[in-house]
Amino acid sequence: MGVMLIAAWLACLPAYATTYTYDVDYSFSYSSKNIPGKITGFITTSCDSCILTATNVLSWSFTASDGTSDSSSNSGSGINASGDILQATPTGIYTVNNATLGGYFAFCSDIANNGSDCFPTAGLNVSDMKPDQAPPIWHIAWEENSSAEGIFSTDGQGGQIFPSIEIASLAVPEPPVWATMILGFAGLGFAAQRRQRQRRNSELPDLAAGK
Repeated sequence: MGVMLIAAWLACLPAYATTYTYDVDYSFSYSSKNIPGKITGFITTSCDSCILTATNVLSWSFTASDGTSDSSSNSGSGINASGDILQATPTGIYTVNNATLGGYFAFCSDIANNGSDCFPTAGLNVSDMKPDQAPPIWHIAWEENSSAEGIFSTDGQGGQIFPSIEIASLAVPEPPVWATMILGFAGLGFAAQRRQRQRRNSELPDLAAGK
């Protein structure tokens, strides 16, 4: 009975239990500045093992190693996407093996033009730079202006093909999730303890009667 009550309670949990936060810690192997590039931050999505779209990214935030940054806390805000490019998995966000040729997924950044504009090609971009061949050669860049100049970028130089690249890794459970898990285990423990107590109480009359 206790387990059934706990299961029913878990089913009534609010929507945050179905969101997933991924930690971004991406180092670029090539940089137009000829120095190492890196972005850190997070991507929160409602996508459960599915393709990322402009609507299932709930929020995101990035900071580049050159000090520029941008973020969005609104669902779908600042996302410019075409085709199947990124997928959320139980371990991380990866580029799609059979991606749409010529597709792209861009996190639009207000850092463009000193914050006065939001260009769809400025920010973190993942795209197929060779739409005329398959599988795609990935181009991943942190871009800071409307001409999509790659300040930091990684691409398939020399014909090297990247079939799958991890963009972000699944973060540790958030505090509400930990609280839910702890309460669940506590409930199971309480139910087991109660059954033990009831069993002992039912054995007392037998012991008193010498059985």
